[in-house]
Amino acid sequence: MNRLIAIVCLLVFLSGCGGPTKSGLEARANAHRRMDSVNADLAAQQAKQQFEVGQFDKAIETINAAIARYSENGNYHLLRGRILLEQHRLDAAFHALTKAITLTPQLPEPHYFLGTLHQRWGEDEKALAEYKQAMVKDTSHPQYFLATAETHVALEQYDTAIELLTSSSQEFQHHPSVSLLLGQIHLTLGQSEEAAKWFEDSRMLGSENPDVLTSIVTAHFNAGNYAECLHALALLKDKQELLSATMNRIKGKCLSATGRPIEGRDLCLLVTRQTPDDSGSWIDLGYISWDMGDYKRLGVCGSKISQLSPELPEGPLFVGIAAVHDGDRIKANKMLSLLGSDNSIHGIDTLLKMVGKNTKNGQESVNTPNMHTNSAEGETEQQAPKLAIVGSDSNETP
Repeated sequence: MNRLIAIVCLLVFLSGCGGPTKSGLEARANAHRRMDSVNADLAAQQAKQQFEVGQFDKAIETINAAIARYSENGNYHLLRGRILLEQHRLDAAFHALTKAITLTPQLPEPHYFLGTLHQRWGEDEKALAEYKQAMVKDTSHPQYFLATAETHVALEQYDTAIELLTSSSQEFQHHPSVSLLLGQIHLTLGQSEEAAKWFEDSRMLGSENPDVLTSIVTAHFNAGNYAECLHALALLKDKQELLSATMNRIKGKCLSATGRPIEGRDLCLLVTRQTPDDSGSWIDLGYISWDMGDYKRLGVCGSKISQLSPELPEGPLFVGIAAVHDGDRIKANKMLSLLGSDNSIHGIDTLLKMVGKNTKNGQESVNTPNMHTNSAEGETEQQAPKLAIVGSDSNETP
């Protein structure tokens, strides 16, 4: 009997030793979690590589597999949200990025990409809040800082954007994109002189933005800094070899404004031949021809403008002034009567009074007032100052 009891006890003891303990079960579970985490990391790395080379469908499958193995890593959901953004699956991207913030609140990236998502939805106020969160969580990242400033600009909060940009840290103040954005804001506000300074600063800081020289040209031209504008155009030509028609138009007007009207006229004439259906090019050529006393060409420009864009006032204006010079008072009165103060040419009332007075007195020549028009490169374009029209007529026609 005693032997039987001893055998039973031994069997019970041995069976107890063979089963897993509570700590053993926990260790086993932790080992499985570690293995899942390692495998999920490998899958996430593969998904990132696929994402970076544009294999979005494969990337989303791979990151979904990683999340299925280990769903507690916020970075996985962040990557999933970015992939979904590229696939234009915005609702799913929103949920993935929100999940990333829930799991890993310290991450700035989900806030940044939520900001871009809200901007796609046209929700600039919500985008601004997300960009601010990203900027607070990583104060050293220029992309978050610039996105915040740019969204203030999108909301037309220009003063706030300027204050943010100019009060930035020393590191950001020497970032070329900060100066570039400040230049764009001042240009939007019509502060061309200030804009030119910031654009120049961006270039000196090594801006790689290909449009920075174009912005410098535009700002200097709008500010009336014609010599500086020509210098910027020379730098732009060194980079591009050939200037666009728009840049050549600006160059022609700058040449005329700096005492080189023949060069300016010839360049604008070349542009009209390159872009014969662009009424703005004919307007530029017309004003320069007017300044030079080339009334025959002025009339040709006016006729061409009237054909291309009958709604523009320069058509009848140029034809009318040419007719005054030719002594055709009937045609002059007919053309100039089409003009009034409700058009884009500043100083037209003064001009019409001068024309009326000169026509009444039988005089043929008129001087142009200092006028500018909105009809060439945009609403901020400033025409070169007009010169008194004296001198010989030119027989050359475009």
